[in-house]
Amino acid sequence: MSDQPTSLYGEQPETPRPPAPGLMDQIVGVFTDPVALFKKLNQAPSWAWALGLLIVGGLIITVIWGLKVDVDEMLRPILERNPQVQASQIDMIIEMQKKFILPFGILGVLFGIPAVTALVALFYWLIGKAMPEEAAPSYLQAFSAAVVPSLVKLPHMILLIVICLMRPIGGLTPDKIAPTSLGYFIHVESLKLQAAFYSLDLFSIAEVVLAYFALRHLVRMKSAGALIGALVPFALGILMRTLGAK
Repeated sequence: MSDQPTSLYGEQPETPRPPAPGLMDQIVGVFTDPVALFKKLNQAPSWAWALGLLIVGGLIITVIWGLKVDVDEMLRPILERNPQVQASQIDMIIEMQKKFILPFGILGVLFGIPAVTALVALFYWLIGKAMPEEAAPSYLQAFSAAVVPSLVKLPHMILLIVICLMRPIGGLTPDKIAPTSLGYFIHVESLKLQAAFYSLDLFSIAEVVLAYFALRHLVRMKSAGALIGALVPFALGILMRTLGAK
């Protein structure tokens, strides 16, 4: 006779849902055994603490960078190359940017990270419904897949914080500070090509790889769908950055 308890109607009770991996489990799992982590998240999606940690890290970087960056050195070459900006306006624009760069940066982190994550999760969810390996995913599963792989960038965030605290950064933007991108080592005259090189960052590429595994084992997509889901946001990010280079 089975020792498993039964209900009054003789039915077997539902199997208890496994607990979701905690934040520390997610951080460790991303670096040590991401496939096992994503399989657990498939059963119990979790994203809130990871998203909160990424936002806090982004805020720390933004504040430290905003207090140390030389806004004049960062913006003057851009403004001087812009034919629509008159020379007499440059100083006024720079002074205005000095006042707003920090609050706008903070607002960008607080609202930008969740908004972009939600859009990426929606993209994952739609592809997951179109190309499921088994059952169609839930949006919570897709949202977890959009958040948790980004934890691989935590060492990069720590490195940025240390560099910003330890040495002058001049007019460099955060993506140009740490020696983790191709653009840090290769310099070309084309601003757009240079921007593309800066987008090819070691940790961003690692995030793409982890996103693929998350889409395969957390969202349960077919291989082709997971590859599309992992590469399209990355490619769009490079494209937008390249087109916006001035």
